[in-house]
Amino acid sequence: MNELQNALHEMIESGPQSNPALNTVINDYAMYHAVLVIVGGVLLMIFAWLSIRFWAKFKRMPKISKSKWKFEKKVYFSFGILSCSVALLMILVVVANATNTFNPLHGFSLLVGSFEISNGETYKGELRYAFIEWIKSGNENIPSILKQQINERIEFHTTKAIVCGVLFIIFVALSRFLWNALIKRTKEIDSKWRYKENAYFIFGIATVVLSLLLMVIVVANMQGAFAPLAAFLGGLL
Repeated sequence: MNELQNALHEMIESGPQSNPALNTVINDYAMYHAVLVIVGGVLLMIFAWLSIRFWAKFKRMPKISKSKWKFEKKVYFSFGILSCSVALLMILVVVANATNTFNPLHGFSLLVGSFEISNGETYKGELRYAFIEWIKSGNENIPSILKQQINERIEFHTTKAIVCGVLFIIFVALSRFLWNALIKRTKEIDSKWRYKENAYFIFGIATVVLSLLLMVIVVANMQGAFAPLAAFLGGLL
């Protein structure tokens, strides 16, 4: 363990109730996971609703034959499976993070012990030393050298969350347009797909993947924006 890990373990063992500085860190750690619980819960409801909607559309679509489905039916089936999978993943995320939200001390102590010893970067060493001194002092007020870093982290994560959020909305809208357009075109043509249909299909898949990736980035940066101290500490350990 490095010096920061040792200091945190000592303070945890002595009881965080008597140390306002450590309480601040642990509360921020709880907030870090609470963000995932809240956002994950919202996403769970959204994807559960999408799953129901896609499965309903899938059920309403007639089969061409027993072994053959229309393209539109295949699309609804695929998106139904995807929505179900993401919804199940969100359940795991919410449950896993709820334990750290309501019992942050246990999770925080495990987190501190799980980090490898960091390399000896000079500037990081200064920040680590300042953090140790702050924790040992028990002062609730965060030192200016740390406060500056935390404010910069808030600004960085907030900006990134907003930018990626806007891109997420754009890609979701684009994905919806592409898939609706492709479904419409497949109804109009009976022959094999041409270059345009293939392009719609490829870009449609790409926009779905990018939308999911951007969703993850937005959530991760929301955590950093709402709980910057916990994220900052992770960079020091």
